[in-house]
Amino acid sequence: MSLFASDSIPLFVKTLMGLEEVLADELRTLGADDIHIGKRGVSCAGGEETLYRILIYSRTAIRVLVRLEEAKIQNEDELYDWAKSIEWHNYITLKNTLAVDVVTFHPKMNHTVFLAQKTKDAIVDGFREQYDMRPSVHPKDPDVRINLHLSNDGTAHLGLDASGRSMNQRGYRQKTGKAAINEVLAAGLIQMSLWDPQTPFVDPMCGSGTLVIEAAMIAKKRAPGLMNENFGIRRWPTFRETLWNRLMRDAKREELRDVDWIHGSDHDPKMIAVARQNIRSARLSRNIRLTDKPFQQLWIPKGNGVIISNPPYGMHIGERKELRKMYEELGQVLRYKARGYKAYFITPDPEFKKSVPMKYGKIFNVMNGSIPCEYISYSIGPKK
Repeated sequence: MSLFASDSIPLFVKTLMGLEEVLADELRTLGADDIHIGKRGVSCAGGEETLYRILIYSRTAIRVLVRLEEAKIQNEDELYDWAKSIEWHNYITLKNTLAVDVVTFHPKMNHTVFLAQKTKDAIVDGFREQYDMRPSVHPKDPDVRINLHLSNDGTAHLGLDASGRSMNQRGYRQKTGKAAINEVLAAGLIQMSLWDPQTPFVDPMCGSGTLVIEAAMIAKKRAPGLMNENFGIRRWPTFRETLWNRLMRDAKREELRDVDWIHGSDHDPKMIAVARQNIRSARLSRNIRLTDKPFQQLWIPKGNGVIISNPPYGMHIGERKELRKMYEELGQVLRYKARGYKAYFITPDPEFKKSVPMKYGKIFNVMNGSIPCEYISYSIGPKK
């Protein structure tokens, strides 16, 4: 096996739009080099230990791809010939199952199912010719997941997906609310705020609790990978379990004792019940304080801290009018109760910043699922 013979394995780490800079900073901290920010991802390089550390520690990675080969292709036949020429026996054995995922931006080669079939045929035909046997295909739960990325100019990349399931699936969310943000976005928003994890964190509209859970994990220095036993790389024939187990033990030792400055509130008792269930699933019940109160009655610790929330938004005109009244009241409450804090809100409503009676600062463009959103910052000054 030659996959990790080099100390500089080329990687492409996927994330959500708007979180590329945050991910790049994470990768630097985890030991990656040759970092280049792209669209919804970051390319970098590192040794085997760096790859494992990215899987265990990264909060804003969605997928981690090990890049194998690059080529310029003009049609599906060239794709077949190129994919067949790769020495797949370095990465897959006859005992492994495989599957092929495709992302294509090519104007003509745009049928993902056909491209995946063509790539799969090339791989198994190569094995059959060399060994008179072939590995099996398992589309839903393969040992080795192969990724084909095809650009609009015909540049093709083939790689291995080290992550397995999407890394935003931490495993703690039993239920979610309407328009809930995923775990990676929540962690990215918190990191963009430059929050000091030793100061209070408040979400006055916490819904199913994703933001407060991710904040508690950051405050406790809990690596997200500690909650995931299903990384794809663990089923690769090149996987080094001794190294992985050592890094996991290190991550467990680094986790801090309980914290008590993470606060969440919601006016809906049903959503608070959902949040409590998710918090229990995340084993963080001692670390997060929840109240089923509207934001007008929220207690905010004195001093400096951060408020981050995903307030409700409406699609209909009547809903928007009511919500804008609520946004105005939210701003008034924070100006009175949260002096010295910084506040951040993610919203798709372009009128939000006009409705909140506070001067906004930086605005970041992010995506909440398929919804373009603004992430708006506020500094709440002292009472005059």
